[in-house]
Amino acid sequence: MIILFFNHSIVFMKEIRNIEDLFYHELQVLWSAENMLVEKMPAMIAKAQHEGLKNLLALHHAETQQHKTALEAICKQLNIDPQGDFNPGIKGILEEGEKVMAKDATPEGMDAALIAGAQKVEHYEISGYGSAAHYAEMLGFEGIAKRLRLTLEEEQQADTKLNFLAKSIINPVANTPEALVGS
Repeated sequence: MIILFFNHSIVFMKEIRNIEDLFYHELQVLWSAENMLVEKMPAMIAKAQHEGLKNLLALHHAETQQHKTALEAICKQLNIDPQGDFNPGIKGILEEGEKVMAKDATPEGMDAALIAGAQKVEHYEISGYGSAAHYAEMLGFEGIAKRLRLTLEEEQQADTKLNFLAKSIINPVANTPEALVGS
């Protein structure tokens, strides 16, 4: 067993000896991430002002609930506990997002900040699901690899949509003199 120290608390984690152990760890931290996101995304949706952003976040919240359920089914199939490991990385990203949401900001500035925070989460998930899908394929779990690749595609699509919304609408409006002075 390896003992790690994080925020002055001890996190116990099973030793990772091979790709199978790493795969199980990755599934557990992905589940932990999706679990935290299901809980935290409604606050982001409520804080968003632009209807397109609200709708995109609401749609992805529903997908996130499906991702969590899919990971639970995968873990059940593999006889592992999805709650077996915690994800401090996503927790940190979400804590940063909560700090930003508590700031005094113009509606346009807040929407831009929400997108930036959401994209941090998406990039984290894209790397996690990409790795997990590859490990599943290496281990001969083709059905699981296929499901993880589907989730990976959904995360990539969410990131692409957020990027488009940021670059084409939200960020240009947040950069106007009116938004900068809070009018």
